[in-house]
Amino acid sequence: MNRDRRVKLSRRMSYLLRHNPAAGNLRPDERGRVDLGELAEALGVPEEAVREVVARDPKGRFVIERNAIRATYGHSIDVEAPGEAVQPPAVLYHGTPRRAVEAILREGLRPMGRQMVHLSVTRQEARVVGRRRDTEPVILRIDARAAHDAGIEFRRSGSVYLAPRVPPEFIAVDS
Repeated sequence: MNRDRRVKLSRRMSYLLRHNPAAGNLRPDERGRVDLGELAEALGVPEEAVREVVARDPKGRFVIERNAIRATYGHSIDVEAPGEAVQPPAVLYHGTPRRAVEAILREGLRPMGRQMVHLSVTRQEARVVGRRRDTEPVILRIDARAAHDAGIEFRRSGSVYLAPRVPPEFIAVDS
């Protein structure tokens, strides 16, 4: 399958598994898992195509467990907290639209329609994520170690770190 087709299929999978399983007549369990065959049927593709998207996804957005599949993070539907609780690296990054910076520095990072705030390990990853909403995103530097020490729980799912929120005292504009 070519890259464009994989990306389109990945987006459709994300929509159904993260945000609207009912649109595919899917009924996820408490962890967001659905039957792999049922997802493939809802997408109108063979199971092998779904497996290829999972195997070739560099961010680990999906995982197959036996005959079930789930999104590893990014849910707006109610599922158990994704990933495993971990001690984060000392610093993490978040790419955000320029228009949001003032509010974030005042109020902190909130999930905004998702269950968790998504944080990146590198500036480059944060820039790629931020470019989804702004061509010139601002990169925020998160003092993750201090936030963790203050009681903020961090989870890791694939290459992404997640937190329920990040208070403003742990956020700075990266220079």
